[in-house]
Amino acid sequence: MQKALDNSPKSDYNISQSDFGLKHLPTRRISLDNKNNRKKLYEYNNVLKSIDDCYRNIAKRYGFSEAAFWTLYTLRMEPGNITQSDVCTVLYQPKQTVNSALKKLESEGYIMLTPAGAHTKNISLTKSGTKLCEQTVDKVIEAECAALGNMTDEETENMTALMKLYSVLLKNQTAKI
Repeated sequence: MQKALDNSPKSDYNISQSDFGLKHLPTRRISLDNKNNRKKLYEYNNVLKSIDDCYRNIAKRYGFSEAAFWTLYTLRMEPGNITQSDVCTVLYQPKQTVNSALKKLESEGYIMLTPAGAHTKNISLTKSGTKLCEQTVDKVIEAECAALGNMTDEETENMTALMKLYSVLLKNQTAKI
């Protein structure tokens, strides 16, 4: 049975700009009829796609699918035990996508899945998985740190705050569609 579309969904994304340390950011509507506004949107999306392309190319260069790359990346960045559900949450990926990557990584001997509950398994790197990450994913993390190191603390904080704000505002707007 199909659910009726909720035309007034409740959102968990009702936040204020001050939640991101942005006190003087004006609130306004951008009209897409305005050529300049379309250009700004195009430029922003182009930057995001350029960053995505950078990661896609590095994953390909290392012989990983994007899902496998990001799964290994998550295992290196997230402290403590991590489950498939955790990886899905961190990566904003469907369970099926992550599961496929996990099965491949497990069959290649890079990860181990250990039961942690009725329907839960902890994911851990094997020795060969750790070695693989040291030769691949860790180099990407070092490159990211070097790139951020070329920015001031204020620039990185502002970039992060603005990207978070845009993400939340976009989720709000797309929930209305």
